[in-house]
Amino acid sequence: MKLEVVVVDDHEMVRDGLIRLLTIQGQYKVTASLDSAEALYETLKDHTPDIIIMDLSMAGMGGAEAVKRMMIKWPELKIIIFSIYKNQRLARHLFKLGAKAFVTKSSKSEVVVEAINKVMAGDRFASPDLAIDINEIDVDQDALASLSSKEFDILCFIGEGLTTQQISEKMFLSSKTIANNISIIKKKLGVVNTTELIHLAIKEGLVIVDF
Repeated sequence: MKLEVVVVDDHEMVRDGLIRLLTIQGQYKVTASLDSAEALYETLKDHTPDIIIMDLSMAGMGGAEAVKRMMIKWPELKIIIFSIYKNQRLARHLFKLGAKAFVTKSSKSEVVVEAINKVMAGDRFASPDLAIDINEIDVDQDALASLSSKEFDILCFIGEGLTTQQISEKMFLSSKTIANNISIIKKKLGVVNTTELIHLAIKEGLVIVDF
């Protein structure tokens, strides 16, 4: 019997590429191709697949918050994060929330397949370019570990230069809720303004910066 896989990414080309890769392998069946965490959440109400491969940066519910909510409701889920971000702290945070693997989008096709095989065998996996010791991923490394999943997503969006209103629209939350969360983030990280938050997000590698 083929393993059932759900692919979640807001870029159709990425989804199509993953579907082609999995189809070629022969042992996987892609049961859904979705463009948001909300769509995935609704799909899971009817059926849970063997593996979920999902992006982090999508409109609506942030990636970290989505993983947290889904793992609370469906703790048996096997989620593989497929992201452009090559960052150890980000990967550690997602592992802490319950993700089983973190693979960068710059990885070769065989790395994606290896991640699936490792996860199905009950192991956790990080793509080699992350240089993470899987045996130490549960160790909190810094102050970012104090952030909730929602706060972590908001910090990432701040780092990308989004305004409070833009984050509100992206996460489908009120501007007041976002502003309150930003205040909490500042207190937790010991910064006084949004500019410092942006610099911190960039310093911690939570943002892709083009030079």
